[in-house]
Amino acid sequence: MRVTEVALCFATVLGCCCTLQVFYYLILSETAVFPLWGHRKTGIILFWAPPKGSAWPPEGLKFGEKCTVTYNRNQLRRADVVVFHYTSFLPKDLPWKHSRRSDQLFVWWSSDNPGDVKQNLGLTNSDLREFDNGFFNWTMTYMNDADVVRSYGSRWELINQLEKGKSVVDQIILDKTKIAMWKTNKCNGSQNARMRTGFAKELMNSGLKLDIFGRCLGSKMTDHPTSKQMKTYKFYLSFEDAVHCRDYITEKFWDNALRNDMVPVVWGPTKEDVLAVAPIHSFIHTDDFESPAKLTEYLQFLDQNDDEYRKYFRWREDESMTDDKMIQMIQKEHPDIRVQGRTLGLCEKEFQNTGYKTVHSIVDDFFIRNRLECTEYMP
Repeated sequence: MRVTEVALCFATVLGCCCTLQVFYYLILSETAVFPLWGHRKTGIILFWAPPKGSAWPPEGLKFGEKCTVTYNRNQLRRADVVVFHYTSFLPKDLPWKHSRRSDQLFVWWSSDNPGDVKQNLGLTNSDLREFDNGFFNWTMTYMNDADVVRSYGSRWELINQLEKGKSVVDQIILDKTKIAMWKTNKCNGSQNARMRTGFAKELMNSGLKLDIFGRCLGSKMTDHPTSKQMKTYKFYLSFEDAVHCRDYITEKFWDNALRNDMVPVVWGPTKEDVLAVAPIHSFIHTDDFESPAKLTEYLQFLDQNDDEYRKYFRWREDESMTDDKMIQMIQKEHPDIRVQGRTLGLCEKEFQNTGYKTVHSIVDDFFIRNRLECTEYMP
């Protein structure tokens, strides 16, 4: 046999072996992913299922400038992004790695804190270990270091959406006729709820005139006050249902308080977490006071001194204020704080994405790396 024939035979055998090896990897291996060569982004974001107990946008809704929402699992192969809310998936119901494109992003989504996630699903850490080592590519949570930050509000939005100027703040001050309010129905459902209710009760016992909207501490007022009603109060108790959960600052702070022209009195998040995201000098933190009585004394002082109270709205007096300008102000005053700027939405980030990454472990990323107090006071 000539040398060329031997070489040709060897090449043929080698090619067959390589083909079989690739076939095994793609078809038989449970960890294989199917590449889709030359795939162009479709802008389709498939939500595997809506969050349980929540209303959700209709099929086909535009999501960002270039993306479209779908719940149709038949679109799985075409979707650029597949989002799994923690309440809406079971391991046996998921498209495991052998049925996904290599360029497709699987996103783990939670808007709840770690304690609530475990309570809502009855989960243990071992239940989520099943998704370790690469099932998910991104996380989408309220945490500032999530791949996609989906927070309850942002300083950037407030600065760009709320009216600003001296006359605006003049009217805010003029509209105030009452001192403090709190909207809640969760008084004793968990240890955290009992702790924050106890703090509110101590404020009242020390002389704070607090109106409670909801069925707590004997209140019979509606839990749905109007925005006009809320804007007559100077302070809002922005008391979370979690203790020191990293970056967990909800609508109680952003919508109930700041968007209704009230100064939030914050309990739950650390002061450092709030400083990283809030407008400068816009809130009061309970940790700055040695007791509820001292806090009550300070709130009553502000109630009697409009000039001092007005200082909490200076960030709204400057009509030229931008988020970049405010970030510089916060960094100058708090150089140790990592100030959060504007973040990209899911659609924006997907179209800018050029790399590939995986989340090593949801348990490590979302639960274990959190502060001990976040899960120490679980229900």
